[in-house]
Amino acid sequence: MNQEEQLISTLVATCAKEVSSYILSYAKNADLESTSFLVNVATVLVSSALSAQPNEQLLAASRHIQQSLRLVHCLQDENNKSDNYHDSPECFD
Repeated sequence: MNQEEQLISTLVATCAKEVSSYILSYAKNADLESTSFLVNVATVLVSSALSAQPNEQLLAASRHIQQSLRLVHCLQDENNKSDNYHDSPECFD
C-alpha cells in the first residue's frame, strides 16, 4: 500500500468509526436495538452509494462491496474455527 492509499484507508476508518458511533447514539436515544439499527443504516448507505455510481462504474463498485463483506465473513470464520465452524470456500478465492 502506497502512502496515498494508506492515507485514504486511515481517513475511511476514522470516518466509519465516527459515523458508527453517531448512528449507535441515535439508536440508543430511540431505545432501538443498536446493532440491527446500524446494519439497517449501513444497508441504506450501500444502496445509496451504488445508485449514485455511473453505469460504467456500477459493477466495479458492487464487486468492491461484495469483496469487503466477504472479507468480514472470512475473518469471522477464522475467529470461529475453534467453534467447529466449517471453512467457507469463498474465503479461499
